[in-house]
Amino acid sequence: MATETTTTRDARRPVLTRLLRDRRARFALPVLATVAVAAVASPLLGDRSAATDTDRLLTGPSARHLLGTDELGRDVLARIVDGAAVTLAVATVAVGLALVLGTLLGLVAGYRGGWIDALLMRTVDGLLAFPLLVLALTVVAALGPGLRNALIAIAVVATPRFARVVRGEVLSLRTREWVSAAHIVGVPTPALLRRHLLPHLAGTLGVFAALQASTAIIAEASLSFLGLGVQPPQPSWGAMVAAGTDHLDASWSLSVFPGLAILLTIAAFNLLADALRDAFDAHRPDLTPGR
Repeated sequence: MATETTTTRDARRPVLTRLLRDRRARFALPVLATVAVAAVASPLLGDRSAATDTDRLLTGPSARHLLGTDELGRDVLARIVDGAAVTLAVATVAVGLALVLGTLLGLVAGYRGGWIDALLMRTVDGLLAFPLLVLALTVVAALGPGLRNALIAIAVVATPRFARVVRGEVLSLRTREWVSAAHIVGVPTPALLRRHLLPHLAGTLGVFAALQASTAIIAEASLSFLGLGVQPPQPSWGAMVAAGTDHLDASWSLSVFPGLAILLTIAAFNLLADALRDAFDAHRPDLTPGR
């Protein structure tokens, strides 16, 4: 009885309250907030990340350069802070675009069914047949290197994944009684999708977006590592890791610190996804029409 009471009380708490009580979220949110603050504050550094110090090449951490300098004497910490803007762009712009397009395609395919569903899902299956990085490399090879094209490539790669997830959710929701009732009373299809189905996708989309953000960051870092993503002199964590591999004997910090930044950010998004899933799951048994 006590367990049931506790479960009921937890289910009635707002999603945000349950999220903030989760230890995984309490680790992930400060990490992601730090990345966001670094990205927003990076313009305040001016050209510090590009400034060279020929007297201090490939130095380790010191009072003057907290994380050391690279082969051109540039401050590694300043470049990591500058590179956070690229990471934030990937996690918001590319994943946000994929979320919007994928949700639209998934809603149409799952709700309409028939030949529209078959056509859209065969296209999605064709795109999903390619490994993520291979498809991203193909798009970038066609468009050319650069941040904008990398964002487009990552959005193209992530869109079919969102479409597949949304379609599955819509297929399970459209058979519910309140959907049939909405049809009977004459609710227009756009209103039904927007006001009744979309609210029930919020939890799934939030969790999946967090997971896709970590995947997108890996993809961008890989593209930049291969020289097909962000181009010099703009810093990117993946490009910094690649540049540091040539100087590991002289300065280990060149690759280690950008690599740690990538690792922590990816771990934070994955932990946030787990915390979001548990926070939203308390409402799952009680699916009711959106208001």
